[in-house]
Amino acid sequence: MKYPLPQLSIVIPLYNEELAIAALFTRLNKLKKKLPTTEVILVNDGSQDRTAEKVESLSLNYEKKLLDFSRNFGHQAALLAGMEVARGKFVVTMDGDLQHPPELIPEMLAKHRKGAEIVLTKRIDTESVPLLKRLTSRVFYFLINSISQTRIGENISDFRSMDRQTVDVLLAMKEKRKFLRGMVQWIGFQTIILPFTVQRRAAGTSKYSLQKMMRLAFDGVTSFSTVPLYFSGFFSVALFLAAFFYGVYVIVIRIESGSVVSGWASMLLVTLTIGGFLSLFLGLIGVYLAAIYDELKARPTYILRQKLRKKS
Repeated sequence: MKYPLPQLSIVIPLYNEELAIAALFTRLNKLKKKLPTTEVILVNDGSQDRTAEKVESLSLNYEKKLLDFSRNFGHQAALLAGMEVARGKFVVTMDGDLQHPPELIPEMLAKHRKGAEIVLTKRIDTESVPLLKRLTSRVFYFLINSISQTRIGENISDFRSMDRQTVDVLLAMKEKRKFLRGMVQWIGFQTIILPFTVQRRAAGTSKYSLQKMMRLAFDGVTSFSTVPLYFSGFFSVALFLAAFFYGVYVIVIRIESGSVVSGWASMLLVTLTIGGFLSLFLGLIGVYLAAIYDELKARPTYILRQKLRKKS
């Protein structure tokens, strides 16, 4: 079936969301009269359940496209894959667990009609958001905004709407470790922020483990700030100078007194402190080298199991 060129593309990453698909489609179908010509791009990010089968079997009142990854490549890769396929004048990205309310999409499009090029949404945390996630989120945004020249709004989610120019600019950025929340705000186009209350998950549990959140945090820091590298260099020089002058002091005392210098415990403490700092900063340099290594490998961000499948 041939569809007209869509005005709106909705990109939805899915990972083990078999139980949420029906509710997601129901909510989207209710918006049919409020949305322009729309395509929905569903990216199956290596799900281990029947997510892909559910997407294909259930009816959706829009042009439906399924991208099926060969394995789990991650949320950012899934968003990128959907945006590369999207043809709409406006592109909305949202999660498939319904914590991002699709009913907000018409309001996002209204903001575009008033001149906004990017519409971001800011998550209002409720008690349904785990305390650990809230705390780690605050620490991350405090850290990255302290060391980065690009301010990244706290609790800005991946539920966003962008015009075609913004999407094209994002896709033209060639880095492999994409931190889309930061990249969208780095672009600097006319942006409006809409607050939304996090809703209950339609089914299942969060797919973002602590390990995945830490990886995303490292990608964000290494993508948007070189301050840790300069910081480590500054302290390395300061520690070297401190050790040098302390060594001179020890030699002078030894020559003047002619005896063994006492205070071996303090010497050991200083040595261990210097060694600890150097190990820490070598570790920071290693993080950046790992990022460079990933970029130089130039591997694809994702792999499709098969060609794009379109369903009515």
